[in-house]
Amino acid sequence: MEELDPQSLQFKEVCAYYGAAMHMAQVLEHGIVNALFFLDFLPRKGDWTDEEYEDFFDGSFSKTFGALVHSLKKITTVPTDLESLIHRSNKRRNHLAHTFFRESMDVLYAGGFDEIVTALNEDIELFSATDKRLTALLEPIWLQAGWTMERIEEEAAQYKAELKNKRSEVNDVQ
Repeated sequence: MEELDPQSLQFKEVCAYYGAAMHMAQVLEHGIVNALFFLDFLPRKGDWTDEEYEDFFDGSFSKTFGALVHSLKKITTVPTDLESLIHRSNKRRNHLAHTFFRESMDVLYAGGFDEIVTALNEDIELFSATDKRLTALLEPIWLQAGWTMERIEEEAAQYKAELKNKRSEVNDVQ
């Protein structure tokens, strides 16, 4: 059996941590889009069509993280602590998206695996903390609109069930 290169195993592990960090960055991005939905779209629209709903989300997800933050700041006062977290998150997200591998591979090959993993874990924690702070800002607004955490969890469970059904239908057709 062929022996595996320790650096290739470390690279795979770095990729797993990187994926987790980018996932959390996208969770945060989705949280900002949800904030725009509750703070801007719903109050403006009241009643909306499915097409308007889809257009809102498609348009929002086509924007950069920075543009989403700018849109959020235009419609609500963002507390200083949250703005700081968002700014740091945007900077780290941009680093991950644009320069992470170019800069980190030299560090990895020079024996800096632990340094890279530590930085990625810090990014995960930053994105998570920012998302939690954003949720804390939105929770009173959700409650005013009749959206309790239980209702949100029920909607999420229903959505998950719909996704599973769609997946089953696709697999049955194949």
